Amino acid sequence: MNDQQQKQLFDNSTKLYSFIVSPLSSPLSPVRTRTVINVIYISGIVFMIIVFLVLLWINLYSQRCWCWHDTLLIQRFNREWIIRRSKTRNTDTSLSKHQQQGRLTNDNELLS
Repeated sequence: MNDQQQKQLFDNSTKLYSFIVSPLSSPLSPVRTRTVINVIYISGIVFMIIVFLVLLWINLYSQRCWCWHDTLLIQRFNREWIIRRSKTRNTDTSLSKHQQQGRLTNDNELLS
C-alpha cells in the first residue's frame, strides 16, 4: 500500500467514526426525549394490562377446566354433583316428603 491509499483509508475511517459518534454525543432534543419517555411509559402500561388479563384468564379458566387440577375428572364431577345436591336440599325445605323421596331415588339412580 502506498502513502496515498493509507491516507485515504485513514480519512474514510475517521469520517465513519465521526458519523457514528456524532449522533451519540449530541444531546437529544426535548421533544424527542419526551416522545421516548412517553413510548416507554405507554409500553409499560400496556405490558402490565396484558399480564393482568393473562392472569385473569388463567384464574377464570382454571375454575372450569379439570386439567388445571390434580384430581381426576370423574372425582371432580362427583364432588360438584354432591355440592349441587346439598345446595338444592338446603333451599328446597318446603317440598313434601314424597317429592324428596322421589328425588333421592333419582339421585341413587344417577350414582349407579
